[in-house]
Amino acid sequence: MNQSERPQEISRRGFITGGAAAVVTVAVTGTTVLMDPAGAWAVDLPGLTSDEARALLKVVRDLFPHDHLADVYYANAIAPLGEEAAKDASAKKVLADGVAELDRLAQAAGSASYAEMADEKPRVGVLKRLEGSPFFAKVYSTTIVTLYNQPDLWPKFGYEGPSSPKGGYLHRGFDDINWL
Repeated sequence: MNQSERPQEISRRGFITGGAAAVVTVAVTGTTVLMDPAGAWAVDLPGLTSDEARALLKVVRDLFPHDHLADVYYANAIAPLGEEAAKDASAKKVLADGVAELDRLAQAAGSASYAEMADEKPRVGVLKRLEGSPFFAKVYSTTIVTLYNQPDLWPKFGYEGPSSPKGGYLHRGFDDINWL
């Protein structure tokens, strides 16, 4: 491995400086940043509060449960919701009201909020009560596309990506089916 291929090491001072810069940026711009507790990733969600972002992360994880996927993929899936909420007041209202209703139902079930419900089964029960709402339709229709349209995620499901840039499937595995 030559020098240019080595991963860069971050010093403690550099890490603290970068973290401080991120905090200042968030404070100045007023956007929400959903971060991995270990600090491995962060996703900017400008139109959402931190509570809304955490609840939406749980909602999307409950809608599309894949235990082998990291939260970063789900956070990327809700990023378009945050962007839309920042630009459109009606979208912001639908999301805010939906999260508030989820929290209200979670509190009736004995939890502080939807995001803090530890058990998946009661959480999904709460979510099912909003299944016909505009909130549910908005979150579901947006995140199903953005979750599964992440090229970094495709290999985790065994998908190689689109075949057209590689010459199509006719001469590249069209009849390689070995499980039938």
